[in-house]
Amino acid sequence: MKRKYRFYGYSLLIVYLLTITSCDKFLDVNNDPTKVQEDQARLNVLLPTAIEATSASHYSSVFTAARVTHQVDHVAGYYTEFRMESNWSRIYLETLNTLDLMVSKADDEGSPYYAGIARTLEAINLGLLTDTWEDAPFTEALRGSDNITPAYDSQEAIYNAIFSYLDDAIGYLGQSESFNVPGADDMIYDGDLSKWLKLAHSLKARYMLHLMAKGTYSASEILAEVDAGFASNDDNFELFYNDVNLNPLYNGVALSNETGNLTITHGKYLVDVMNGTLYGLFDPRLPIIADTTGSGGTSYEGLASYDPGSPPHTCELSRNAWYSSINAPIIMMSYSELKFIEAEVALSSDVPRADAAYLEGISSNMDMLGVASVDRDAYLTDPSVALGGTPDIEHIMKEKYVALFLNFEVWNDMRRHHFDPSVYVGFVEPNLDGRSEPAERALYPTTEQNRNESSLSSHQRDFTASMWKDQ
Repeated sequence: MKRKYRFYGYSLLIVYLLTITSCDKFLDVNNDPTKVQEDQARLNVLLPTAIEATSASHYSSVFTAARVTHQVDHVAGYYTEFRMESNWSRIYLETLNTLDLMVSKADDEGSPYYAGIARTLEAINLGLLTDTWEDAPFTEALRGSDNITPAYDSQEAIYNAIFSYLDDAIGYLGQSESFNVPGADDMIYDGDLSKWLKLAHSLKARYMLHLMAKGTYSASEILAEVDAGFASNDDNFELFYNDVNLNPLYNGVALSNETGNLTITHGKYLVDVMNGTLYGLFDPRLPIIADTTGSGGTSYEGLASYDPGSPPHTCELSRNAWYSSINAPIIMMSYSELKFIEAEVALSSDVPRADAAYLEGISSNMDMLGVASVDRDAYLTDPSVALGGTPDIEHIMKEKYVALFLNFEVWNDMRRHHFDPSVYVGFVEPNLDGRSEPAERALYPTTEQNRNESSLSSHQRDFTASMWKDQ
């Protein structure tokens, strides 16, 4: 069982480091507050700082991305163009800066295990960065005042860096000894390097899948990484919170909803996928992830803020719902995700393997959520799910969409499949404000436009223009 840490002291470290520098200085890519006290920083302090910031970035990204994918909707209205500015700053200032320092210090003192973990976290954050905005400063970033207008690297170059970092991580983590060894400061795996190795391979499979349609990676290459990746739910890359440092979904959504400061809740499309409307079968996970007690009813209806004619929503992300409970983790990559990657990739060449992975992806997610075994088995053997042992891309992606509730990867999946209604059956983007296509990216932060316009200008794209990885 994974430990639930008290890591509020590390949050205070971030606040301190960010406030000791003047707000008048450049505050996006180039100011480097994490390195102000690098002589005093220790690896066992930097690691939890970077882990917490990575989890915060994932949550912040999902809060917006899940509205694009209709997993959630906002009671205040449907999404418009967004920039996700706070995440841009967090990724550069709180994660990449910290992790760059970690690698440097780990190399200097002969601690490759810390360097391996740092490289893995760098890859994840670079993935969030480029999958949100596409091109971004990388090669010339993190130089502080030496370069306040860093050039933008292409998404292809950033993806190359992601794979390079993951290969570095695998090499570091495979070393026979390390001067310092992570332990309790590793709030994810408690210093278990075998799990970090599995994560690095699982991430390679994820990012290879992103580029598979471009012919960059073959099915056999991706499946080889799957085989070296997660083996069960115990390997999930997730951060547990506690009653001191609260799960942001609990603190920012569940508690807000209780006080009348309503935010997001389950989207109509997600609920219709699960309540029998679109597929004729009620998913036993729905009562676990959605709470209807506040509505006083027993039916499950999701929110469609774009459609005033839809039924009132009854589902809530309350403290009683699994993902927004006080003890829930932020899940950044799961065993279920890896099994659905395997199912999709194997589908064209090995249907029995694809079928086994497809069913395991569902089963492992249900086990994680605590679905009763009798309900799990009834669902898995229902003909509309079992499909006679021959899954198709529609059902693989439908089940992955449900299993990855509130995970950023769902936006990547839907963009990769071009929001195809034959894959995501029933998915419709409303025609609002002259826009009927879903978001393909976030717009660049206004701070970048104001301070680094000369480098940014040729990289700006329309809100609904596909990224290089999806073309």
